[in-house]
Amino acid sequence: MADVYFKSAHTPYIKDALHISIKKLMEKLENVVDKGDIVAIKLHMGELGNIGYIRPIFVRKVVDFVKEKGGKPFITDTTTLYGGHRGNAIDYLYTASINGFNLSSMGCPIIIADGLLGKDEEIVKVNGYEIGVAKAIMEADCLVVLSHFKGHGMAGFGGAIKNVGMGCCSKSGKIWQHEVTKPLHDESKCILCKNCLIFCPWNAIEENNGIKINYEKCKGCGACTVLCEQGCFYLNDVKEFQRRVAIATKAVLNNFKGKALFLNFLLDITPRCDCCSFPDKPIIDDIGILASNDIVSIDKASYDLICSKAGRDIFYEIHKIDGKIQIEEAEKLGIGESRYELKEL
Repeated sequence: MADVYFKSAHTPYIKDALHISIKKLMEKLENVVDKGDIVAIKLHMGELGNIGYIRPIFVRKVVDFVKEKGGKPFITDTTTLYGGHRGNAIDYLYTASINGFNLSSMGCPIIIADGLLGKDEEIVKVNGYEIGVAKAIMEADCLVVLSHFKGHGMAGFGGAIKNVGMGCCSKSGKIWQHEVTKPLHDESKCILCKNCLIFCPWNAIEENNGIKINYEKCKGCGACTVLCEQGCFYLNDVKEFQRRVAIATKAVLNNFKGKALFLNFLLDITPRCDCCSFPDKPIIDDIGILASNDIVSIDKASYDLICSKAGRDIFYEIHKIDGKIQIEEAEKLGIGESRYELKEL
């Protein structure tokens, strides 16, 4: 049974301030940062216009902690499959700076781990698959994963598993996961506004006696399922997608051999993920911050806390997707366990 440490968002006194709790939480974990280690601090720095991502002040506290341990930190993420303002390293670095993440504010470099166009990768063989993982992450000695726990239109919810499995992969690794989620189109809802022809980053949506999807071009990124205001595009089954996210997570974590730790932020819990410039308002009050050396336990504890506070599976209610599949698949793969002991600071 893994330990998951928890700091409530309730802060009646200055000693309870959340930014102060970051160091306290990390001190509770098994130390994975050795002097001289190059430490990748993995987080989603937010799409342009998104305001739900992890606040920079929390990230800076993690950077300072790593430095105190003698590590050499860098903040990192990868380019996106759906395009947006994070589809290449140049756009992402501009977006990150606007959102508060730069060398000055963080006190360490920011490196887009899969390079300028998402092609810098190492191929990892795991469970019979070859998966592209971002090169700069693979070259690090230690991995610190900061995850904003929120809803997700393909995974039900996104936490540490999604952050590692999808977020640490190159574009080819993302395509391998997304190729099983190519959407369907409901012609009965279509008003032929043709906006989808513009916002598809792969030019896979075509007009041919109506709107059609060219599945040879489609990468399954899901942009159309989010951006179509008529709801014309939809997913049929995402179980295999969640299984592949878990396999990709294993591909990443196998590289670190226990030198990884995880913080989940149950704050600003929005229905949609940080890739959306319109994540919508939070669906539930802030709960707190969790920390663990076990990626499966921390996601299970986060899910349990949110469902308990909501009185129901609020993510399934919104997306009609069972997000627990990713947790179950990750446990089957042996990268963590769902049984945990919650220890409140």
